[in-house]
Amino acid sequence: MKPLVMLSSLLFLLAFSKLQAQATEHLLKMSQGANNALSLQIAGADEKLVAETWKNYMKDFYDAKVKWDRKTKEYLADDASITAIGLGNTVDVYATTEEDKNNNTTINVWFDLGGAFLSSREHADRYEEAEKLMLRFGLEVAREKTRLELDNEKGELRQLQKDLERLKTANDRYHKEIERAQEAIKKAEADIVQNEKDQQDMLEKIAGQEKAIQSVEQRLNGL
Repeated sequence: MKPLVMLSSLLFLLAFSKLQAQATEHLLKMSQGANNALSLQIAGADEKLVAETWKNYMKDFYDAKVKWDRKTKEYLADDASITAIGLGNTVDVYATTEEDKNNNTTINVWFDLGGAFLSSREHADRYEEAEKLMLRFGLEVAREKTRLELDNEKGELRQLQKDLERLKTANDRYHKEIERAQEAIKKAEADIVQNEKDQQDMLEKIAGQEKAIQSVEQRLNGL
């Protein structure tokens, strides 16, 4: 087995074992009374992420549309096709989510088999399948969280690339401004040279005019 494949498998097993340790069974109150539920705590995942992933998970894997009941604050997947649990019958799946202050979310799930809720004591084989369903969901949340992190990182990269483009545009503008300034300086330097020449020409004209005045004054005094 290649090292990368071995590493991926090891990480998967570690994640699976960690989730398995968090999967618990207990009686828990819900809209249909106190019934047996499976609970799974997912570390580092907020309630919104867990809820959205649960909706997609039930739809994609079990062809069940999840509806939110504001009154009971429960998610209901009505008539879910979970063959290994329903054994030919559809299953109504209820779920609630709870987020703690450390950004960990627990999802509680009840499987209504039609007159009875799934439990390890009454439905040992099917309960094991429900545990697997919960653990696969936990891994799906981990994947979705990673996908979101990847999207965020890509978004950061796109923003940095946009910032770089803005810097390049500004750099081009600065160079053009420098070129225009340099051209203006060259023109001003040429204008200075021409101005100094024009001043010299004007001084000569003034000197010539002064001589003309002196000549006229001399003729006036001789009259």
